[in-house]
Amino acid sequence: MISKLIKYLSLSVTLALTVSSPAQTEKINIAIAGGDEEVQSFDKAGITYFSFSEFTEIIGGMLDWETVGQIVCYKIDTTRFDFLLGSAYFKLGDSIFNMVYAAEFQDGQLYLPAETFIQFLDGVISEKITWDKEKKLIRVDSEYFNVTDLTISRKANGLLIEIFLTSSLAYDVFITEGNWVNISIRDGKINRTRILSRLDRRLMYDLKVHQLVESEQVSFRMRRKVNNWHHKLVYGPPRIQISIEDGDFDIDETMPVASIGPDSRIDVIVIDPGHGGEDYGAIGPRGTREKDVALDIAKELAKLIRKDKQFKVIMTRDRDKTITLQDRARIANDAAADLFISIHANANLKDHIRGWNVFFLAPAKNDSARAVAQFENSAFLREQAQVRSAPDEVYTDNYRDPVLNILNEMIMTEFQEESHDFAFMLDRELRTISEVPSRGVDQAGFYVLNSVYTPSVLIETGFITNPLEERILTSKSFRKQMVESIYDAIKRFKAKYESR
Repeated sequence: MISKLIKYLSLSVTLALTVSSPAQTEKINIAIAGGDEEVQSFDKAGITYFSFSEFTEIIGGMLDWETVGQIVCYKIDTTRFDFLLGSAYFKLGDSIFNMVYAAEFQDGQLYLPAETFIQFLDGVISEKITWDKEKKLIRVDSEYFNVTDLTISRKANGLLIEIFLTSSLAYDVFITEGNWVNISIRDGKINRTRILSRLDRRLMYDLKVHQLVESEQVSFRMRRKVNNWHHKLVYGPPRIQISIEDGDFDIDETMPVASIGPDSRIDVIVIDPGHGGEDYGAIGPRGTREKDVALDIAKELAKLIRKDKQFKVIMTRDRDKTITLQDRARIANDAAADLFISIHANANLKDHIRGWNVFFLAPAKNDSARAVAQFENSAFLREQAQVRSAPDEVYTDNYRDPVLNILNEMIMTEFQEESHDFAFMLDRELRTISEVPSRGVDQAGFYVLNSVYTPSVLIETGFITNPLEERILTSKSFRKQMVESIYDAIKRFKAKYESR
């Protein structure tokens, strides 16, 4: 249906975009994570349009222009929107919706009508999103929910199910045909996205959330018949506990379950200084080595983060030594990292090229990103050549096993949105540095990020092959600004993702 709609509206949209004149923009506020942000907006026929391009940098997700000048795709978690510029119709999942007022294109950004679109976005992401027309304010409120999470775990005599609340709420538990366990919570406002993400197919067939007239209901269909069970409300924190007594319960271990990646707290940061030891990385015209620049910035960043005592910091190397990319990933995964930050300095045969870049792991979209990835991956390719020349019994890297290759691709996709989100937070903070221009956020296939099971980015702090930036990269004032900007982005990421 969307394809027919696009064909039908394509000509009129193109004409509308070519003759329309840009509207005067102003800033509107976004209240999120206890702070305030701003995005561009304009009014048209009494309707406020806001820059959805800027808004996605704040709330996360990925925005792609799939057909230049016509179709814009927005992905967040497992949800996908497709917007047709100049049309009020958009696709959400497999369904077509009408937001009454058309999507607009101005100054390279996607603008959407706040009055009529916010309700659709609110229905699919974990935070509560509302539009205050009088104040011209978009509020992103994670504290709106009073039913926040669900856990299910195996105990010695059965299973323990816990539903977490922000305060004491009246509830009822009942079992229905088909081994459905139902929890009805009066005046419940359920974080639907978070609860549904807790589906564990080893223990249950299905998990559903229902909005009723005066309550919300969580229902899950167990794999085994539920006979003896009881429930109670406990505190510290407040939660509903349902105990299912079944000493013979046996988990179906053939069913997949995620056991990797970050937990609900953002408190372990792994900093990865690029190159090291025999691998010098790029070298500047005055002889400055990338490995030294990366290590110095990484050590200052670690020092700043540790001083604040909000995070545990682990470095893949804290001195000049050779370390393989497999070992870098292993260190991050063994630490159960919540963020992985790889620090580098860029290089180019043209010594006038300048600027910092932030990359996340995804297929490269341009030649510049491919060139950066090719250079940074060269050390890995040399490692692989050495391993392949060794006796067969010591050839143990993941890249020999196609199953592990598939797993790595799945992990890359799983954390791609969070990595994209953190990359744009970094971009926002690094733009405060005036000495080095911005080259923005990009994506490419970096091997160092490919096996790290957590949101991860690679920062190219500047071009060491540019004589001016080579001097800047060795300056204390620049490094101070760089590490402070990175740390501000880390705290922004923590504030957002711990509130979910």
